[in-house]
Amino acid sequence: MHLSEQDLAATVQAVLAGEQAAFEKLYSETVSGVYRTLYFLCQSESDVEDIAQTVYLELYRNLDKYDLSKSLHSWLYGITIRQIQGHKRKQWREQRKLQKEQQMHLSTASSVEDTVIVQLSMEQDDEAVFQKMNGLPDKLKQVLVLRYINELSQQEVAEVLNIPVGTVKSRLNQALLRMRKSIRREYDAQ
Repeated sequence: MHLSEQDLAATVQAVLAGEQAAFEKLYSETVSGVYRTLYFLCQSESDVEDIAQTVYLELYRNLDKYDLSKSLHSWLYGITIRQIQGHKRKQWREQRKLQKEQQMHLSTASSVEDTVIVQLSMEQDDEAVFQKMNGLPDKLKQVLVLRYINELSQQEVAEVLNIPVGTVKSRLNQALLRMRKSIRREYDAQ
């Protein structure tokens, strides 16, 4: 049985008065509509769960701003839609950031072979790159993985491995030269 808007308004007042059971009642009365909205407007089930939690946090934090003369469901759906939009904006920003980082890596590559190595290393599951890297000594493999796969700066690689930055540069250069030779041999054979 669903509560009337008048009963919901009374429940909101009880929540504002500090009654924990009233918030649980408010939640159980509204959760199905919130989830229904989220399921239709979100791409993944994990997004639905995350956004639902955010919606109810937002509801709890801003309940004192709710106008008791208006529909609680409408107000709550407004919160839900804004949270979905915010979540999508956040995902879009993260995607753009990732694309920019990938472009930056590609633009810093000094040759076609380096570009191929960087592109393949960003895939992180390309068997050809892993096979070529496995042919390298560990000290060269470590700098490649830290620099191109984990995307650390040369300074950070030096700190992780406890070696000078010059040694990092030298090992990167050596590793890239060996990778280039291997790639050239592969392309020449084709």
